[in-house]
Amino acid sequence: MKSELTINSNLLAINFCGEKVPLTEMRIAERYQNMIRNYDTDSFRKLMTSAEKRMRIIEPILKKYGVPSDFKYIPIIESAMSHEATSHRGARGYWQLMPATAKSLGLTVNGTVDDRKHLVKSTHAAGKYLKGLHRQLGSWTLVAAAYNAGPTHIQHRMNSQNKDDYFKLRLNAETTKYIYKILAVKEWFSNPKRSKEWGSGDVLDKMVQIREEKKLSELKPDSKQLARVATDS
Repeated sequence: MKSELTINSNLLAINFCGEKVPLTEMRIAERYQNMIRNYDTDSFRKLMTSAEKRMRIIEPILKKYGVPSDFKYIPIIESAMSHEATSHRGARGYWQLMPATAKSLGLTVNGTVDDRKHLVKSTHAAGKYLKGLHRQLGSWTLVAAAYNAGPTHIQHRMNSQNKDDYFKLRLNAETTKYIYKILAVKEWFSNPKRSKEWGSGDVLDKMVQIREEKKLSELKPDSKQLARVATDS
C-alpha cells in the first residue's frame, strides 16, 4: 500500500547560493533541524532586528564582487555583527579577519588603525577574499567551508578524500556545522514560517516514517516468495 504521508516540497527546497542542500539525507536533515532550533531564541531575534541596517550595507558591496547575497549572513555567525568582536587567535571585526589576511586584502591593521572594525572597508576586503576562494574551489558551499577552516585545509581534505562536495567531505566538527549555521540564519531571516516547521520536528518525523514504510514495502515481496516456497514444499 502506498504511503499517505507526504512532505511539502517547499520544506526541502533549501539552497545555499543556488546550490541545493540534500535534505532528503537523514544525517543532513538532522544537522539542519538541530541548527534551526539552536537559533530559535529571543537573543537571536533581537540580533536579527539590530543587524538589518548593516546587512543592507553589506549586500550591494558583495554583489559588486560577484559574491551571492547569502554570504551577508557570515558576520552574524562570526561576530554577532559587532565590530569589537575578537577571537583568541586574533581575528577581529565584523568578518573576523586575521591580521595577515586583512593586510593582504588592502586593509590597514596597526597599533592605531584597524580597518577590520570598519563595516564598509572590511566588507570590500571580504568580497575580494570570497571571490578569490570561489576561483580556487569552484563551489560557494566549499567557499563557506574554506572561510571557516582555511582554503589550504579544505583543498587538502578534497584531495585526500577525492571528493568535491561539501556534504560528502569528512571535516572537523566546527567546519561540519558551519554551513548549517549560515543556512539556519538565512532561513530565520528569509523564511521564518518554514523555519518554525522544521524546528517543530514534524518534517524529520515524517521523513523517518516514510523511510520505515518504504523499508517494509520492500520486504513484502520477499515475504510472499517465502510463503510460496513453504507451500510448494
